[in-house]
Amino acid sequence: MSGKKPTDYETYREIMGELLRPIEAQGLDLDTLKRLYESKLVYLENLRVKCFCEINLSAGGFYTMEDYRLILQALRETQKHIKTLVLAVITSRLQKRTQFGA
Repeated sequence: MSGKKPTDYETYREIMGELLRPIEAQGLDLDTLKRLYESKLVYLENLRVKCFCEINLSAGGFYTMEDYRLILQALRETQKHIKTLVLAVITSRLQKRTQFGA
């Protein structure tokens, strides 16, 4: 493998600290926030696959097992946020229904 780091790995290294943090929700409606989390989930899954493949290359790669663990943790956290958002949307819609139905 050449000594030059690929752009996607450099980008990952720049944002790796942000991967575990929640998305700033201020001023966003629940549907938009949910779509942002879904996009983050797609990015993380693609990153996980790339990392997994590089770790298992016989020549090695730039990603490490620690990177893989961080990505897996970020995936779990993002899935939790999505679940919470879905429950919040359902609850909000049910409350609106009961208000108008009452």
